[in-house]
Amino acid sequence: MNDGINHLMRQLLFSVFLEETASEEEKCMDVKGFIHDSLEKLKALGIDAVIAENALVKSVLSMPADMLEDMEEKEILGLLLDNLAIGIREKETDELFCMSGQIYSFDMEGFGIEEMYTSFIEGLSKIVKDDFIFTDIEEDASRVDFESGTGIQTIRFQCNEKVCRYDANVEYDWFDTGMLTYMNQVIKECNTGKCLYVTSDGWQNCILFYQTEEWAQHFQELLGITLQMA
Repeated sequence: MNDGINHLMRQLLFSVFLEETASEEEKCMDVKGFIHDSLEKLKALGIDAVIAENALVKSVLSMPADMLEDMEEKEILGLLLDNLAIGIREKETDELFCMSGQIYSFDMEGFGIEEMYTSFIEGLSKIVKDDFIFTDIEEDASRVDFESGTGIQTIRFQCNEKVCRYDANVEYDWFDTGMLTYMNQVIKECNTGKCLYVTSDGWQNCILFYQTEEWAQHFQELLGITLQMA
């Protein structure tokens, strides 16, 4: 992965799950059974996506056979969370299943750096709901050298009418994960009892939850994923 991703994301990408060695037989696991069990565990956590089980199974099984054979459970679980956050459509009924109000997933390598953080805040607003209202979002890239992929990009916005500002370090089109820490500081100041917890999908998507510490611990116990406070 690009050297521009800072220590937090490297730690998430490579240390989220306990190291496991799987035999060829274990890699040929019951994908349908694993997805079913994972959805039941998510339901116990208040993320009820059982209705999307068939669409999720079809999505995973539609991947190239060699890729699917090499995938581990952590990667399949990452796909499930990504699909639920972004939305997955049942082809037969054209029904869209989306849990963007509880899970937020975004690619750490952005497209269109000038609006990268605006998109992030807009996505974040869906999981924090009415606890936080973000307005007047502006991005200033006047200190960015696009040719060298370096510089400072300033993000200004209001959160519940409080003026906020973050100076993001630019390293080409990679998201500055310091923004996650900053947003959590803003959220903690409001004492809602919740904060941002972050993990990786096993590739380069960042997955966010806005939850209590107790919920995050329960999530980790059920699914074996370490959620870190942003």
